[in-house]
Amino acid sequence: MSRGRTSPIPALLVGLFVIVGLCCSAVVAGAQTTTTTGATTTGKSGSSTKIPAGTTLRIGDQLKALQTVLGLAGEDKNFPYTVEYSAFVGGPPMLQAFQAGSIDAGFVGSTPLIFAQAAKQDITAAAGWAVGKGSYGLVVPPGTKDINGWKDLKGKKVIYQQGTAAEAAILQALDTAGLKLSDITPVNLPLTQASAALQGGSADAAVLVEPLTSVYLQSAPGGKVVAQANEVTDRSNFLIATKDALNDKGKSAALADYISRLVRAYAYTKAHPDQIAQAVYVDQYHLPADRALEIVKAGGGTTFVTLPGDVVKAQQRLANLFFLAGEIPVKVDVKQQFSTKYNGVVQAAQNQQAAK
Repeated sequence: MSRGRTSPIPALLVGLFVIVGLCCSAVVAGAQTTTTTGATTTGKSGSSTKIPAGTTLRIGDQLKALQTVLGLAGEDKNFPYTVEYSAFVGGPPMLQAFQAGSIDAGFVGSTPLIFAQAAKQDITAAAGWAVGKGSYGLVVPPGTKDINGWKDLKGKKVIYQQGTAAEAAILQALDTAGLKLSDITPVNLPLTQASAALQGGSADAAVLVEPLTSVYLQSAPGGKVVAQANEVTDRSNFLIATKDALNDKGKSAALADYISRLVRAYAYTKAHPDQIAQAVYVDQYHLPADRALEIVKAGGGTTFVTLPGDVVKAQQRLANLFFLAGEIPVKVDVKQQFSTKYNGVVQAAQNQQAAK
């Protein structure tokens, strides 16, 4: 079964899945379904909740990132409900799918969550996770001598795609360096086109993310990463869901089960970095195995967080920066973006893993 339009853009399972921002606006092929029936899941109260037979959970995936993690950990088997996946590249087209009512839940990063709230979309973050270290960096082409960090970007042409995690990274980095978005000349391109643009001299620098950074540096000897973005909002992803799904007994229970599987799956990949390195960076991007493993280990592994938790302050700062830059029409209170409904589910799954 398939849905959407085909696209030539390659799979972007980026930075231990710190992608959301990967930022292309195309929708790629795909919905896949998995069907089983009847089971029980445990919610925050510790009581069992029956998942009604016939329940379907429609998940927006970013180029099979969730499916890859679940598959590596063996958590993609025997779903007690139907899982229907739709595949996207980046958060913006996924938000369009939410708007159209075609998915119940999906994963995005900090930026699309802010844009959804500003657009008054009726969705909320049900679970969140972050890697230990951000994978976005400021990359310059060979021969560049006058850009050694974010503070040197004043007056420069910089590649990133608007409305994505890449823009979030540069907004925050510029603010920390005492600069504004108006101090640079944005070159609004998908990150998959950044390498060609840099090599063609269309920009002075680009905000790239692994493994695209390594791919570019392989093709442009002498190019280098001169700064890293490492705010928590640069490292975070969220499973977001419609309020209708959260209020539906069957879908809500299915989400609890799905989130538990994700917690266990990310714990597995954190303990087996060689598998994620092979599945993504070697098989997808054809990087050397040693470089692939280096990228994964540098990310520090993925950990689920309590919502809203410590991310609120950084998320509010980012939302304010988007408003000041004119990227969203209204100020938002980001505390409204988060649901605490599944914190107990996450904790129970983490405790289960720790007991093994």
